[in-house]
Amino acid sequence: MLTVVYDSKTGLGKKFAKKLPYPRQKVKKELEGPCLLVTRNEGLGKVSKKTKKFLKKHSAQVQGVVVNGNRKYGKYFCGSGDRINKKYGLPILRKMEGEGDAEDVKAVLAALRDLGFEAPAEQPQA
Repeated sequence: MLTVVYDSKTGLGKKFAKKLPYPRQKVKKELEGPCLLVTRNEGLGKVSKKTKKFLKKHSAQVQGVVVNGNRKYGKYFCGSGDRINKKYGLPILRKMEGEGDAEDVKAVLAALRDLGFEAPAEQPQA
């Protein structure tokens, strides 16, 4: 079973994770099995310390990355995703504004299906 792992400083990543019909957990917790990483920028397009630490230990389990950001930062918008992709070769499934919207959810679920992960029948509890 796929787990959504999120790194959320302001709560936006957590809100997006809750929109997906998979079990979810904070990036700091131990992980068993494959995951989708929902992360954010730290400063101008940098990877947060929590996400860096998680990736050092669990990058082989990450099936894809979703990054949330703010378009007002221009070229740095979701830049952490580009850095993660360059360093670890992990696919960026979606770059989104804030907590994401219905189109972002739809796109991520489609990308996960393409990777062989069907959504569970029931939404897990928070």
